[in-house]
Amino acid sequence: MLLTTFLAESIKSGKITVSRNNTEALEITAQDKKIDVNAKDKEFIKDIIISSVRKDDDNKPQKGVIGTIERGVAGLQTVRNVQPMIKEIAEDLQREGVTVTISLKGDTVITIGSGANPKLARFLLGTKSVEINRIRKIVEMGL
Repeated sequence: MLLTTFLAESIKSGKITVSRNNTEALEITAQDKKIDVNAKDKEFIKDIIISSVRKDDDNKPQKGVIGTIERGVAGLQTVRNVQPMIKEIAEDLQREGVTVTISLKGDTVITIGSGANPKLARFLLGTKSVEINRIRKIVEMGL
């Protein structure tokens, strides 16, 4: 059992809210082997993603078309690099009967683990444990 799955199983129930500038940005809710990570502020998620990609000489994220292209390429590289880890975590969660959902403003975007019913993600990630629920919301989040 992976550490992520151990932690997911250890959390019986509860709710954590992360705020930025007195605005709720992220809400994590756990109940009966189900965990929902709900992004309430998509700008918060975008800022996290932007800060993780390459920066220009002034250490500021690139803006405009160049920045968008760089973030897109970096995103594809990140998916390719973390794909084996995502697959391992998702399959471990499925074996243990744990479901993790990632949502944007209450709309489920991705389901990982035992509650996943994959279609497209099965071919992209090579696992039955990840479901892409709303591709448009993923794009909206900047993932």
